[in-house]
Order: sequence, then C-alpha cells, then structure tokens
Amino acid sequence: MPLSLQTSSRNHDNRASGKPGVRNVVRITLRSAVHSPTNRRRARQLAWEWVSVKWPRLMPSATDMENAHFERSLPGQALTVSTSGNGSVWTLAVAHNERGGGRTWMTRAMVADTGDADVMALQTSCSDVANSPLVVAPPRLLGAWVERLELQDGGVAVLGEARDVNDPAQLAAFCDHVLSAERQLPVIALTTSPRSRFYGVDPRGLAEAVRGLAHVACLAPDVASAVAARFGKDFGVVHGAARIYAAGFNPDAFPQDHPLIRDTSSRAQDPGAFRRLLCQKVCALSVGTRTEPDGLSPIGLSKTSP
Repeated sequence: MPLSLQTSSRNHDNRASGKPGVRNVVRITLRSAVHSPTNRRRARQLAWEWVSVKWPRLMPSATDMENAHFERSLPGQALTVSTSGNGSVWTLAVAHNERGGGRTWMTRAMVADTGDADVMALQTSCSDVANSPLVVAPPRLLGAWVERLELQDGGVAVLGEARDVNDPAQLAAFCDHVLSAERQLPVIALTTSPRSRFYGVDPRGLAEAVRGLAHVACLAPDVASAVAARFGKDFGVVHGAARIYAAGFNPDAFPQDHPLIRDTSSRAQDPGAFRRLLCQKVCALSVGTRTEPDGLSPIGLSKTSP
C-alpha cells in the first residue's frame, strides 16, 4: 500500500528538455497514536474544513462527500477525492492557479489505515517556473492535524510548541530522540547565552510555524554544553543560532547534513525573517535534496484565473 507521497522520476525528461515540470516543496507522513475509524473520520473532516475555507466553491454536498470518488473543476481550481476499494486509503487532491503569478499549486492529503496505525500524509507541489521567486509555507491543514490528532514521530508527540530541556532527565530524553533511528522529523535546537534569554528567534512562533514538520527544543546553556560534549563540537548548539538535527543523525555524520543556521538578516527591519528561513529549511528537508518533477499531479487546470 503506497502511503508516502513519493517523487516519481517519470518527468526527468521534462527537466532535461527544458519543459516545465512539477517541484515538490513539502512532503510529510505522520503516524497517529490513535487507531480508530473515528480518528480517521476526524482527519478527513479537518481536510474538508481546510478546503471549505480556502476554496468554498469546490466543496461537494454532504452526500457527495460520502462517495468513493468525487471530482469538481472550476476555472483556476480543481478537486479530486478518491477512496481505495477496501476503504483503507482516502485521498484528497486540490490544485489552484497562483493569484497574480504563473504557478499552479497542488496539495494532496492522504488518510490511511495501515492495519496497525492511522497514517496521515501530505504533499504540496508547484509548477516549476523559471526565474520566479518561490515562497514555501506548509498548508494550514498540517497544523490542524497536529492540533487535533495525536500524531507521533519516533515515539515522541508532534506538537506546535517548543520543548524545554533544562535538567538531566530532559537532556537524556532529548539525546535519545535526536539519536533515534525511528525519528523522521528534524529537531531544531536553540539555546541562549548565560546572560540572556534571547534564542535568536521566538521559540513559540517558530514551533507554530514548523508544526508537523519539525520539533523545536529550547536548551538551557549548561545543557547545550553537555550536548556538545556528547555529540561533538561540530554538532553543538550555539546561542542565537539554530542547530538542525536531520533524521538519521549520529555523531559520525557529516556536519553539513545537520547544519547550524545563523541569523544574517536585519532583525530591526524584519524580525520574522529568521523564522521564515528556518521554516524554508525544514520544508526543503521534508522533500530531501531532490528537485526532479513529481509524477503525481492528476488534476488538470485551465489557465483562466478564478
């Protein structure tokens, strides 16, 4: 059963020939701690609420929502919903033309019963327009799933808030999670200097921005020193910067795969710039370094603006 929204190499030739392709910008798969029809129904309902706010004209009737397959296409917008033959996988795909731009954006949400767990997957892609600025942000649906469903990553709850790491017990739990082979989401680790409470970015705002895409941890200065002693100085946490431990971390890894990101923006002019940069980084990590187009784009759109 294909649960992850993987990139297909089918469109490799498009990039080689210069034809426009499709670029994945967010891709995430999370397991729920709850496994029940009610839980999956709630996940589907949250997806419908997301559609109703952003594209109300695409919404089906209550009767059509229960159908195994539904399609609706309007100028600049399109929706497809399908359920697998055995009812275990429900997929909603929506596409829309960028307002005032040349891109088409596509988001696919999947809710599945794998037999031993409920799994929620989400992928956002866009048409790859040359020489056009790209600003990526995770769909609000991901945040709704995090808030309303008990999602986990490597045995740790996925939250929209930062975790404090202040004592030996919290340090042990933090290190275990960072080193866990089961962890799929990055961990963004922040710390302060002993004379300041400034992390370089607002932890609360950052945790909300990257909810479902990364964990955020706030380390006390002495704890940060202990982390550097355990993982090595190449993987230490520095005050005013953000260390990103990607999935698969171990102390023998390449430092560039688990970077220390420093704020080089002018904070006075744009206090949210560093938060947005970190959000962009974890979005990129969610799809890896691959930039080949995505073959999973079943919705066709006219280029007429809605």
